[in-house]
Amino acid sequence: MGDGWAAYEGPHADHVAHAHIAIQLAVARSGSVRVILDGNRTLTGQALIIGPRVRHQMADVGGSVLLLYLETHTPLASRLLASIAPANAAVAPPAVAPFLSLTVSAESIVEDLKAGLGAGEARLDPRLEEALLKASEDPAPGAISRAAAMVGLSPVRLRVLAQAQMQVPLSQWLLWRKLQRAGREMARGAGLAEAAVAGGFADQAHLNRITRRMFGVTPLQISGAVRSAGNRFVQ
Repeated sequence: MGDGWAAYEGPHADHVAHAHIAIQLAVARSGSVRVILDGNRTLTGQALIIGPRVRHQMADVGGSVLLLYLETHTPLASRLLASIAPANAAVAPPAVAPFLSLTVSAESIVEDLKAGLGAGEARLDPRLEEALLKASEDPAPGAISRAAAMVGLSPVRLRVLAQAQMQVPLSQWLLWRKLQRAGREMARGAGLAEAAVAGGFADQAHLNRITRRMFGVTPLQISGAVRSAGNRFVQ
């Protein structure tokens, strides 16, 4: 998990239909990748770009895959969305495909994409940056209100500011960060109940529901995958 991104590398199985707030790059390490979008439209290629909150289902076509998730507020995410506009999901176009190497690491792909697409660092409103940091470290209910008060904004104004600069609801961004914390704990060998607590979820059942909704698989499936030899969350 890097600054504004997270990645998984290894084999994958069929997913149920799901959607999340990140922009997803699916890169086949061998063969191709295929996703089924709402309306039964199918995309197949060596690399795919899927926009945020696009409901999709990954199909198992064998081989290994790199799944790279980019947070929407980053300039790189904006460049990638612009590269497939007006579509919300597409095979990686010629301007992007050369940077999606079959062999280099996720970290290198992110850096190559930034350089090749001219994507600088994210610049959010300083109040929003401070509030995001506070809220992401506060697992208790009411985190948004406490973060807003700390930076001198009302909760409503903070939510509006987040939506304008990040293109996603603040509540969904915080869920995403909770999943990141839980994922890190699973990658370190924690049990699912421990991972749920570390992520700030109410219980293991809550973690299960959110993971399935955003990734199309259960925490148990993810936990088994990242603990298998050769599979990993990129740290």
